[in-house]
Amino acid sequence: MKRLSIIIPTYNMEQLLPQCLDSLVISPAAEALDVVVVNDGSRDSSLQIATNYAARYPEIIRVIDKPNGNYGSTINAALPTLRGEYVKILDADDTFDTQAVAPFVEYLAQVSGADMVVAPFTEISHQGERTVSYDLYHGKHFGYGVAYDAERVFEREVIPYFMMHSVAYRTALMQSIGYHQREGVSYTDLQWCFFPIFKVATIAFTDISLYRYNLTREGQSMDSTVQLRKIDELTTVVTDMAQMLDSYGSEVSVARYNFLAGVVMRRMQTVLRKYLLEMDDRTFATSNFEATLAAFMRYAPQPLRVYINGKLRVDILRRWQRRGSRYPRLIRRAILAVDSAMQRIYKALFG
Repeated sequence: MKRLSIIIPTYNMEQLLPQCLDSLVISPAAEALDVVVVNDGSRDSSLQIATNYAARYPEIIRVIDKPNGNYGSTINAALPTLRGEYVKILDADDTFDTQAVAPFVEYLAQVSGADMVVAPFTEISHQGERTVSYDLYHGKHFGYGVAYDAERVFEREVIPYFMMHSVAYRTALMQSIGYHQREGVSYTDLQWCFFPIFKVATIAFTDISLYRYNLTREGQSMDSTVQLRKIDELTTVVTDMAQMLDSYGSEVSVARYNFLAGVVMRRMQTVLRKYLLEMDDRTFATSNFEATLAAFMRYAPQPLRVYINGKLRVDILRRWQRRGSRYPRLIRRAILAVDSAMQRIYKALFG
């Protein structure tokens, strides 16, 4: 069995796919990898590039070619075919740190059997690079080289959420629970870091920063402008998460429920904040805000509040509930400017 399966969802990534694959195949641990490139109906030469790499590295790379179905469909197509003990997603516009691949594979062997492995990752922006850790701003709470009981991790309440770039799962766990992401919409990577948490029994941590997350590409789904354009898709994914917690939350411990509820609340707050602060007046007037708010109010695991940020705990949702209107445009701009400045200061001090 291979040690690590890597799913690479690919849609029109001919410019970036080669460097993504190169970051894997030149590693001295490449033979331990099971790389599955899933071409999601690309209209450029992505499929040909992937096929060429598979021909050059047949023991490492495989290709699945399928009609376009968006991000979740690529994960669903790849999962049943995986050959590695662990599975990790790598977006085609990102890379792995080639020097970190071998140490990471060795670490997986060391903690073999752990359901989930959590690592820091490198965020690459126009401002430079920074390491994002699972214990950002909190210090080191868990040691390395040991699989912790997941309940102990959640009871500590020091990790607010996990990101796709930081997690790897035991493949057999994902297959046994019949993991399935929603298809046809973006942002289902949020589900990758949520649905399996209901069943994860053990978690191991490492300080090996493997994933290099590229924020410099224009048009990526996490861009604020793109998120506003696809707000309905983001809403759909978050509602799925909330409904799952509503349906199965009673089956998990209080500590695990509180963790999952915190994730749902943060995602709901993110969506509502975009409606209430970031969306322009014309778009907001024809948006699905009322339907979104009603769905969120129905499934919110806690009283719903939307604060400017963690320090400025002014509830911007309260105004809408009282007056049926948002803040005036100039005030919204001022709030966003203040929030942005506070984030920069916080990163400068603690990031």
